[in-house]
Amino acid sequence: MAMEAPSRRASGETGFTLIEIIVAAAVIGVGLVGVVAGFLHAVGGLEAGRQQTTAVFLAEQRLEQLKAVALADLRHITAARYSPEGYGGIVSEGQAMPAYRRTVTITDAPGGLAGAKLVDVDVFYRPVVGFGVLASERSVRLSALLASRR
Repeated sequence: MAMEAPSRRASGETGFTLIEIIVAAAVIGVGLVGVVAGFLHAVGGLEAGRQQTTAVFLAEQRLEQLKAVALADLRHITAARYSPEGYGGIVSEGQAMPAYRRTVTITDAPGGLAGAKLVDVDVFYRPVVGFGVLASERSVRLSALLASRR
């Protein structure tokens, strides 16, 4: 007469089998991978937003400087006075901005408007995406039509 091993249910023991634990760990692992991927995507989006906000600030800063000069004398706004600033060439509020470059384009008498100038300020930057890889260059452009007060 052969002895049978007592079953879990017969002996009153309850618990999880090894296969159930492995399946549960795999499901939790897949869920965590999704959460981490979503977190990395969110952090990248926050950084891209920060970079674009800084670019807009730098463009607005230059445009406000040009408006102040225009109030004194519109003739002082010339392309020769505002040469392009390359990467590492912009200093804002005493802080170097190495990840940005800025250009100013000035059009005299746009559309035949005598005594007016069209000013375009472009700020370029290379956003950092996924694990520090630089993406293609992006830009922000602000434009203003400046006129003398006569």
